[in-house]
Amino acid sequence: MNGLRADLVAYLRRKDRGGEEAEDVAQEAFARFHRAGHDLAAADARPLLFVIAKNIQLDRWKAAARETRRSLPDDVYDLDSGPYALASAAPRADQQLIDRQNLAAAAAAIRALPPKTRDAFLLHRFENLTYRQIAARLGISVSMVEKHIAEALRQLKMSRGD
Repeated sequence: MNGLRADLVAYLRRKDRGGEEAEDVAQEAFARFHRAGHDLAAADARPLLFVIAKNIQLDRWKAAARETRRSLPDDVYDLDSGPYALASAAPRADQQLIDRQNLAAAAAAIRALPPKTRDAFLLHRFENLTYRQIAARLGISVSMVEKHIAEALRQLKMSRGD
């Protein structure tokens, strides 16, 4: 688990926009992961944890941007933001449900991938490794890495119904 936490914190730091909250986001991601009843031993634990952390980080960035906008003088005639806004920035309940279903479908599709294909895809998408680095780690050719990732993307696209 320490390795997973370190990988997650490193990933969040690479994505961070100048803030120093990678540790906090990682902690919150683990807490949400466990509250949702997920198991760290599951095959899809790593990608699911990384997606949760990425979403938490995005939510924090959006909240910070909203707070910045709130601190600016209000324009009474601006109906899209501020205290007089007619529309809410929060996603609608039906969109939240759709997003959760899409996440579950993607996690299931990733779990269903053959092991080498899944490994290549996860290393590329969640650890940002190059094809050459993946090939070295998995002991296969760069061409084989390309095929594995293409197959993973094809399977994920099919799972979405595209």
